[in-house]
Amino acid sequence: MKKLLKLIAVNLCIAVTAVVLYSPGLVALRLSDYSIFRAGMSIIAALVLTALFFLSNIALLKGPNQKPVMLEDVPDLEKAKNILKDHCGGRYFGSMAKTASDQLDRIIKCRRRLSGILEQKFTRGSMSFDKFDSVAAAAEVSAIKNVVAMANRMRLFDEKEYARLKHYREDDIPDDIQEEQLRLYQKNFDNVRSTIALNEKILLKLDALAMEISSLTSGDDASLNHELIHEIEKLIDETKYYQ
Repeated sequence: MKKLLKLIAVNLCIAVTAVVLYSPGLVALRLSDYSIFRAGMSIIAALVLTALFFLSNIALLKGPNQKPVMLEDVPDLEKAKNILKDHCGGRYFGSMAKTASDQLDRIIKCRRRLSGILEQKFTRGSMSFDKFDSVAAAAEVSAIKNVVAMANRMRLFDEKEYARLKHYREDDIPDDIQEEQLRLYQKNFDNVRSTIALNEKILLKLDALAMEISSLTSGDDASLNHELIHEIEKLIDETKYYQ
């Protein structure tokens, strides 16, 4: 429904722009205009509007890319956000895709905040700086891996097939087979939710780490919460279960 409304809105904008540009009494562009500039602009405007019409309609009408996302193609959190865009308008995964994208925004902010705190508290290249920065960097990579796994699960999800299966008792296909198919779809849902929960835990622990480091006095390494670092490392290790 959202995609249809966007399609209507884009085409309406293109049509209104064409009316404004070519209607007498408005801009009134025409090829026969005595002004070479205005005559040329009438051709350029027509080409631009035609290109916008085809490109926007193709972009809005095509479904999400079904090609699996490769981790090496997602070098940072911003790129990870981009791979969720195709799914934010989906009927079944739309809300989860938006939640995951919002999480990445928060992780980006937390990472920047933590980097600033480390710069203030420790000398870059020192053992303390490298220890905490490496943990934060590993947590960021873990979040990216989780989003890649999540996006690939979403891409495998056939919305039309799932909608059909929800009424499986009304067709002639054996119910037990379709119930098993529904369980697979439900498992996919559950895995995506679990991945979102894992990223939220990582974000929580990164926030806690930033707060703890910011409260340290200069050279106060003895009071660092090593248990918190261990918890973050355990969460990072959990990522492998969602690949």
